[in-house]
Amino acid sequence: MFKPPGVKDKQFAVLGLGRTGLATCHALKRGGATVLPWDEAEHSRESARRQNIELVDITRERIWEENRISRLIVSPGIPHLYPEPHPIIRMALNRGIPVDNDIGLFFHFHEHFKQSKPEGEIPKIVAVTGTNGKSTTAALINHVLQSHGYKSALAGNIGIAVLGLENLEELTHIILEVSSYQSEAASRLNPDVAIFLNLDEDHLDRHEGMGGYFAAKRRLFDGDNLELAIIGVDEPEGEFLGNNIVSRGQGTRLAIISNDKSKKIPHYGMIGSNKTLTEFADGKVIGTYSMGNNPGLLGNHNLQNAAAAYFACCHLNVPVEKVIDYFNRFDGLPHRSQVVAKKNGVIYINDSKATNVKSTTRALESHQRIHWIAGGLAKEGGIKTLGKSLNNVKHAYFFGHSAKNFALELGQVPHSVFLNLPEAIGAASTNARAGDTVLLAPAAASFDQYRDFEERGFHFISEVNKIT
Repeated sequence: MFKPPGVKDKQFAVLGLGRTGLATCHALKRGGATVLPWDEAEHSRESARRQNIELVDITRERIWEENRISRLIVSPGIPHLYPEPHPIIRMALNRGIPVDNDIGLFFHFHEHFKQSKPEGEIPKIVAVTGTNGKSTTAALINHVLQSHGYKSALAGNIGIAVLGLENLEELTHIILEVSSYQSEAASRLNPDVAIFLNLDEDHLDRHEGMGGYFAAKRRLFDGDNLELAIIGVDEPEGEFLGNNIVSRGQGTRLAIISNDKSKKIPHYGMIGSNKTLTEFADGKVIGTYSMGNNPGLLGNHNLQNAAAAYFACCHLNVPVEKVIDYFNRFDGLPHRSQVVAKKNGVIYINDSKATNVKSTTRALESHQRIHWIAGGLAKEGGIKTLGKSLNNVKHAYFFGHSAKNFALELGQVPHSVFLNLPEAIGAASTNARAGDTVLLAPAAASFDQYRDFEERGFHFISEVNKIT
């Protein structure tokens, strides 16, 4: 088991005892630290007790006065700045105690490894961020590396918490999916390869707008160890970030990626469009790679994810022809353009992870003759900006908390309103004909009726299986 260096006999307060918080507690204890863990939810505290974690109520002022707490570690879901700092975070800030998270701690530990081990024994770190596509890109990179015989692992916002990696010393690569919540709070971010896929409106309450959201994500590129930066340039923020990296002139190699066939690639990059990856160097095409009809990478948006994974894997010494071969063996992830069933010429697709306008737009653009199932708890701004992608919709089936609002916003689209997902699926299945697609792309959060997007996706799969 991994034992964190440099924490022996130090005290750490841990706020939030979900997946990352519990892994942090166990890791710090293995390293010889004293841990003061707490969660405001009783079910989380009970879960911690079952894992023999002794709780300390750090909401009490005297705990901070009686102990020499060196750092407060917070879980991603706990606001540390906007809309306002959590009261316990405020306690730490008032006492000058650093606030960090498991990602920041991990990079501190990684620096220790660099100083104490030969370079060949230190795992390379690939960090992936962006509003949409993070999980698919991270999983695709991991798939390629493992297929090629490397010992790699997924961690962070996907897979297991990074401090829960049991065989850290044996790994050759760690692929981190990093959310904006994680990158904003981490005290240190220093990957070898960093990927910025895209940016769209999401989580704006936690970042006080798009500027704060972008600032959180671009922090991945501030480290002094960065060998390769892979930047999606289909939004102004990506173009700015790519240009900024070139301007630094610190030896970081830049690869840009896009879905726009008309995009100019002045130096090094790739365009993913029409089932093809086109590689450029100095403005000239140097390679084209057919992605065929791989069901794990449906749609242009997944070609951008593949382009990012391509550059990362080539940089990590996987031969080009092998990268493309491994791509075509990738099954994709659940709840992301997932083909669930085919019956009577109708395809049923689960894209429950499409929780915002941009990801829903990409889902709608990837198919024709769509019976679109959407709804849940609408995000800020609604769905008015879906635009031309709605041309592919034959009929919309809105369900859940925001169903009536969706109907008002998109009244020009033929639609029906339902209380719940099973009703919507039943109607869509009845109306669909051979050559049609029944697509769950909710354009909303799931919390009105489900624990998370995964539970919603599994419910869709279950209901479709009953029909087919």
